[in-house]
Amino acid sequence: METKRPFCSRPQPEYPWAEMACHLIPTDVIPDKPVQMTVSVKAPGFDPSVREREAMLKTQAIVASDGLRTYRSQNDFYLQRPDGYFAQCHDHRSKSQPWLSCTATEELSDKLAISYDFRTTAEIFIQQSAAVATNARAIFNSLKP
Repeated sequence: METKRPFCSRPQPEYPWAEMACHLIPTDVIPDKPVQMTVSVKAPGFDPSVREREAMLKTQAIVASDGLRTYRSQNDFYLQRPDGYFAQCHDHRSKSQPWLSCTATEELSDKLAISYDFRTTAEIFIQQSAAVATNARAIFNSLKP
């Protein structure tokens, strides 16, 4: 479904975020782009992921053969790639939403951070999260003057 804005009336390849802004993402699709993004200004020395990291490390990891670590904490769980990248995820346990909803936060500089939501499965998390992270940074970079 498309929105009826003039901006959306033609393809916008110079804006990586245009597809996300102009089209609803069907719930049966696992896109390689974030489904939502937030850019925030952070206080100097503040790590926006510190609470999630602390919660994650309080539990024993389950390590898969590809190096993916899974940490479970009450209602949420965390997935961590071998390179340290991690996301907080939620399993909907639903046939209409057979994927995981994950949120990752990355520091762009000492003043800026991006947080983005994406869909994935445990099986494709390592590749999918890398693609989503690259696309999230491209979206952010396209917003800079």
